[in-house]
Amino acid sequence: MTSKAFHHGDNSGSFLSNETELIQCLYDSLEHQAGFHGFLSLLAGSVGGCAAQLSFIRRNPRAIEHMWHAGLSDEFLTWYLDNNMIEHDAVTNHAVTQEAGNFNSALPLLCDGPPGDEYERWESDQDMLDSAWLVVEASDSHITLLTVQRTYAQGAYQPEEIAAMNRLVPFIKQTVALAKKIHQHPEAAQTLSSIADLITDPALILNNRGTLVTANQRGKQLLDQEPCINLRHERLHFEVDTLQDSFFKAMARAATTVCTNGLAMPETLIIKRPGLSPLVMTIRPLEHNEILSGGVLVTIVDLKARALPKASEIAEYFPISAAEAKLCEGLVAGLSLKEIAEHRHKSELTVRSYLKQVFQKTGYNRQGQLISAILLTTLR
Repeated sequence: MTSKAFHHGDNSGSFLSNETELIQCLYDSLEHQAGFHGFLSLLAGSVGGCAAQLSFIRRNPRAIEHMWHAGLSDEFLTWYLDNNMIEHDAVTNHAVTQEAGNFNSALPLLCDGPPGDEYERWESDQDMLDSAWLVVEASDSHITLLTVQRTYAQGAYQPEEIAAMNRLVPFIKQTVALAKKIHQHPEAAQTLSSIADLITDPALILNNRGTLVTANQRGKQLLDQEPCINLRHERLHFEVDTLQDSFFKAMARAATTVCTNGLAMPETLIIKRPGLSPLVMTIRPLEHNEILSGGVLVTIVDLKARALPKASEIAEYFPISAAEAKLCEGLVAGLSLKEIAEHRHKSELTVRSYLKQVFQKTGYNRQGQLISAILLTTLR
């Protein structure tokens, strides 16, 4: 792998010439509604990278529990999660064994060759060559990991470039630590608690770091009584891995929406429970204000008193075909595209084509947004 590396065109005199701007942007992240997204975008461009992430990673069992990112598409995140790439990611697998330190290149971790077929897919599918990685914080249970990737065309990180990036390390570590303490207004929890108490359904408010700020009484009761969803290290944890992945992507999209000034649309996840009615979880991005620097409002409704909409009902409200309405019925019931394909005796490729057509006809581009719109329309 190292034999393919190219030398980056920047020289030591020009590399990180905007160091002061980077540090200013880093500290601005403490008050910006997009959190660290702006800094990550500026950092990736400044060091000749294609993407950057600041990830909160559980050591064991290994999982990314929250992420700020720049330069990653939703398709990439889906690919990463669906293929369980964290199990094959050489940087993450090494970083979770480390304490906080300095930036390093990923290439030395691969000196004996790529660690298996899945990593080769990572290279061929995503064209990734190298990552500059930094363990920002480390505890017994988690690490905070900053990575900046480069493609083959961008070349490998050179020692002088890593040395220049390491001048930023003290500022990065301090800012991430400060974010835990001052990211919210001192009276935020009390004020947000009053707002949550006005909501009749179980409600939770999470900040843009993905941790719980407050919950109303019904929300607290649900977390205490419902085995399929609970709190772990002040973050929502689901027993079903696919649901955990869907929630992670929804949170990442909520933050990205703020960063790109996109329309903040709610997304809905269906939580299936064996022998019980499903729970409907809706995730609504919250705008930045003097109380909260971004985040989401999560409401959870038990549909035990109401039936989920059937295809015929859905077709009454949306300009879609009968087959596409059947697909929507399955999505609202909490089925995956693979499960819908099996139930409908169709290929998964056919079902995906149905979903693409539904997106085109309805104007939505996420499953969670589509489900949210269907439920809002049919359950009024």
